[in-house]
Amino acid sequence: MKRLRHLPTAALFVTLALSGCGGNSNEQSDAPTTTPTTTTASTTTAATSSTTPPPPTTTVAETTTVEPIATYTEPTVESPAAVPVEEPYILHCNPGGFGPIETYWSDGTVTGWSEYCQGVHDQTLADEVAANTPVCDGTVCRYPSGATMPDPAAPKTPSPWVQDQIDWFDCIDAGNSEDYCRQALN
Repeated sequence: MKRLRHLPTAALFVTLALSGCGGNSNEQSDAPTTTPTTTTASTTTAATSSTTPPPPTTTVAETTTVEPIATYTEPTVESPAAVPVEEPYILHCNPGGFGPIETYWSDGTVTGWSEYCQGVHDQTLADEVAANTPVCDGTVCRYPSGATMPDPAAPKTPSPWVQDQIDWFDCIDAGNSEDYCRQALN
């Protein structure tokens, strides 16, 4: 559609260009310039070829009036290189007191149970049990921290008064008389 609109303008320019190609622009002549012709065929051809106008020249006025046809070119967009997606990793495990274990991830999410946090929790409990389990030798129990306490499984020696009472009842239960037990225990 745009090309048809410019067709009359282009024909006008061709006409102007042909009329201005005759030679000196100050000289006005309506007669075509020809070379003397002879009867030979070769000169007739030369005369005919000299009357054809040269190709039109472009002037500044012609370039300012001709509108170029705009074409749309799709811009090329380079796709960005594939960015490797980093897997979220565990930042912290919170046993949550009496509730479930909470897992804090590097991408900001907080989830419940995870195998890693459960393993950390189990190892912490095992370390706590090991730290509170003493090694006893029958008289003294020693903890991994170095603390000691009497061995609860060691035989007890009662106070002398209690021991006398125990011995008295053991003697009577054996079928002895009170006089015999008094004499034997004193």
